[in-house]
Amino acid sequence: MADSVHSGHRGRMRRRYLETGFSGFQPHEVLEMLLYYGIPRRDTNEIAHKLLDRFGSLHGVLSANPQDLMQEPYISENAAVLITMFRAVLQYDAAAQVAGMVLDNYSKVCKFFTDLYLFEEREVIRAALLDEKLRVMRCEIVSEGHPSAAQMTVRQLTELAYRANCNTMILAHNHPRGSAKVSSEDIAATRHLVPILLQCGITLVDHVVVCGDKAVSMREQGVFMGLEIE
Repeated sequence: MADSVHSGHRGRMRRRYLETGFSGFQPHEVLEMLLYYGIPRRDTNEIAHKLLDRFGSLHGVLSANPQDLMQEPYISENAAVLITMFRAVLQYDAAAQVAGMVLDNYSKVCKFFTDLYLFEEREVIRAALLDEKLRVMRCEIVSEGHPSAAQMTVRQLTELAYRANCNTMILAHNHPRGSAKVSSEDIAATRHLVPILLQCGITLVDHVVVCGDKAVSMREQGVFMGLEIE
């Protein structure tokens, strides 16, 4: 009897989704539907509410790592993979769309990186490798770790550039727990890197700080003024 009740509810939810997409859905309903495919025989409404209570929001659930998710009752490895794979597919798709994009103004640069950092909870440093017309050849992860732990070296950056056969790049990193404000450490690291990379034949044209849906260009803020590439 319980199975038929759940089946009827799931059927109604699917039809609602097919008619309107997620328009009008509450966060717990979106998560409830996603869990249908990882938890086939339980009422996922209650599980969705518990996940939202623990992780704070739908974004928090989708950004959680599998180990934390599996600490919750009824979240099996399959369900955890499903939830985190949803986030990974979005990131993969965003990365796939960037080839050939021209990053020739601040707005494009900031939008480019905010899309790539969607759902990113760890600090990640990325390098966009560009051709002479500022078209993206590829975008690589330089390093990743816990918030404030990611680091990079000149050797890593030069190796990425040489492998891509390019001499122009834009760096970006995120502040998962903070804001998109540029810190004094960000400024010092950037001003240290620019002349060293230039000596290696690589021009660093910008460094972007991302937090959520906001991004700040250090070049636009004047961090690059007075450096050799100006």
